[in-house]
Amino acid sequence: MTRRKKATTLGDALRELVRNLGMEGKLEEQQAVDHWPRIVGERVAAHARAVFFDGGKLFVECDSATWSQELHYMKPDILNRLDRSFGRPLVRDIIFTNTRR
Repeated sequence: MTRRKKATTLGDALRELVRNLGMEGKLEEQQAVDHWPRIVGERVAAHARAVFFDGGKLFVECDSATWSQELHYMKPDILNRLDRSFGRPLVRDIIFTNTRR
């Protein structure tokens, strides 16, 4: 007599795989980069894009010094939005750099 295993959804299997590989934290960090446009809105995302996450810092490239400075003033609000999005403080700081696209 064979025992039947309980069916597992693909989503549950992938979550378990990510957890077993110890990649949950890295996945959340990448989501901070991927969710940038949704968190800041289209207008800001058209001038600034998140490029990577390292050591609690989200690095964002801006297309001008003006946008970099404007976003610097908006940093507390953006950090609050990120905290609400992840349900906890994932991003400790945002580093805005000025680069040409």
